[in-house]
Amino acid sequence: MDFSLDGVYRAVVRGLQVGVGLIIILWLSNIIVGLFAISTCTVFIFGTLLGTAATFYQDTMEISLEGKAVVVTGCDTGFGHALALRLEKLGAVVFAGCLKSQEGGAKQLADKGLTNLHVVQMDITSDEEMRTALDYVTSHLPPQGLWGIVNNAGWSTFGHVEWVPIPICRKSLEVNVWGMMRVIRTFLPLIRQSKGRIVNMSSGMGRRCAPSRASYCITKYGVEALSDCLRFEMRRWDVNVVIVEPGNFVNATGVFTPDSIRRDAAALWKQIPEEIQKDYTKEYFDGLVEKMIMYSTLGTTDKEPVLEALTKALVHQYPHPRYQPMELYFKLSVWINTHLPEWVFEKLFT
Repeated sequence: MDFSLDGVYRAVVRGLQVGVGLIIILWLSNIIVGLFAISTCTVFIFGTLLGTAATFYQDTMEISLEGKAVVVTGCDTGFGHALALRLEKLGAVVFAGCLKSQEGGAKQLADKGLTNLHVVQMDITSDEEMRTALDYVTSHLPPQGLWGIVNNAGWSTFGHVEWVPIPICRKSLEVNVWGMMRVIRTFLPLIRQSKGRIVNMSSGMGRRCAPSRASYCITKYGVEALSDCLRFEMRRWDVNVVIVEPGNFVNATGVFTPDSIRRDAAALWKQIPEEIQKDYTKEYFDGLVEKMIMYSTLGTTDKEPVLEALTKALVHQYPHPRYQPMELYFKLSVWINTHLPEWVFEKLFT
């Protein structure tokens, strides 16, 4: 049973939908054919419990990864590194795409000597490297073929719209959106053959925005759009496209640290035109940098919720379109932003 915050929320919402649906059916039945009277409250409670229980049960139905191949990008560090090891333990043949396949985390993976874990050079911004990676994966596929792609690789920065140079914004898009699309286009024929899975790493920032994160949020909203469009396109092939939207796991991955934030901020300040520096002031800039440092240290250090969500996206027999491994605060903010009037979110969270 999935008793995570995301799992419980998903089951209860499905249950409420079933409960409301049964009430509508009951009302229509009474209007059209005048069937026996049943308490609306009873029908709603029964439907809600039934729908909730059915969703919990559905999430226990899983597919074995034994002998199936999975490509994971961004395995040098963080979630990708940990997921590659996790999937190998579950019996999958893992192709761990790394930006620097001979160094750091990639070397650590290779040094483990695991037969079913292949470290593959994979700069997802390079057409040439992706063609080479495809040749390697194709020549080392197990009989069951390529079951899944986990698009985990990403890049992030921060700063107000007026501060961040366009080349840096372009890099963010090149990695997080066009790089993801390049990976999908490279391996999609193999996924269609196996009727497998595509799992795209988005973010809670793909569902709600925050000041000074425009260059990142743009890319994650783009990931959401890319994934939804692809999911519709892949229905005829029985290929599931799943989005994973983590909350604040910066502290778990080390993508930002106090030292890296200060270093990047110093470089960023030098690139801001002098007239804009005067308008904002160094005091304001430094205050925002301190807020970013606080954000980077407040989140959980536990990668497990995200790793669990990525794994579920691959093994659930009936995967959900979205998995949201978020802490309560972040999940509440996303729900408010997507379900309530905009002014509510703006008053509470900006």
